[in-house]
Amino acid sequence: MEHRFTRDDNLYEDFAVGETIVHPRGRTVSDGEHMLWTNFVLNTAQLHFNQKMCDDSPQTTFDGRRVVYGGIVFAYVAGLASEETEENAVAVLSYDEGRHLNPVFAGDTLFAESTVLAKSDDDPRISQCGAPALKPGQAGLVKFLLRGKNQRGEVVLEITRELIVLKKAYRP
Repeated sequence: MEHRFTRDDNLYEDFAVGETIVHPRGRTVSDGEHMLWTNFVLNTAQLHFNQKMCDDSPQTTFDGRRVVYGGIVFAYVAGLASEETEENAVAVLSYDEGRHLNPVFAGDTLFAESTVLAKSDDDPRISQCGAPALKPGQAGLVKFLLRGKNQRGEVVLEITRELIVLKKAYRP
């Protein structure tokens, strides 16, 4: 019996331009995670960890609420999208044009969706991606718009990403 380590429905041919994949999992951001990661990366923006400042200036600090560090939001949203889009990728070429559109607070639950913006199997970067075993024609480039949403459906993050994804005939 053959065992596969990745899904077989997220290869290059499976993605259609214009398609939006609504990723099934969600992830609630706890205050502890927010504080740990904000401090771990040495982020010094007071809006992330100084509750006294937020309490003293509610008119400029989202009604006195601390905002979750954007790197956490990005990491969670990208992770939520990975199973359906990156499992058969051999390289992540880029994350670009990122924007945080609404604040995320501790206790918010994040969700992700990916819209296929473009596909190409002749982009020169495919052969330059650094995957040593990759031969011409074995993979293609897929460009996505990754959106993160909160539990109210508000878009909190948008960013484009480009992946080199294996074609079906070359899946291990």
